Amino acid sequence: MSRLLLMHVDDDPDEGFLLERALRKSDLARWDYQYLPGGQAALEYLARTRSGEAALPTLVVLDVKMPAISGLEVLEWIAENLVAMPTVMLSSSELLDDRLRARDLGSRGYFSKSATFSDLLDFLRTWDETALAAKDTDTTLANARAV
Repeated sequence: MSRLLLMHVDDDPDEGFLLERALRKSDLARWDYQYLPGGQAALEYLARTRSGEAALPTLVVLDVKMPAISGLEVLEWIAENLVAMPTVMLSSSELLDDRLRARDLGSRGYFSKSATFSDLLDFLRTWDETALAAKDTDTTLANARAV
């Protein structure tokens, strides 16, 4: 079974610690975990993936509200530079504008922060089905555009 890399971007290291612990305690052992402490670190890392200097994440999990560079700004950069990069938002923000902006920029999910991260972990458990469905949709859209 191949290894998957979850890259978690959040300005709160406690959130990083808690998500990594939740991931380890769950039945998701094939997911490797990498924490980055904010939007700037995420952009620097993702730029390095484009040149092959860093491992490409399987999934990027972004906090919405971060100082300097927000998760939505990172998501916008990803939408312009790494179009096929799967992303989801993990936030305490329940604002409809944040949810809609994330969706419009290509986020595949929007999860509320919780002590157990249960919704995000459920999403990761069904990753193979989710990823395949997204590829099928991408192929269908490409074929529809070609017609």
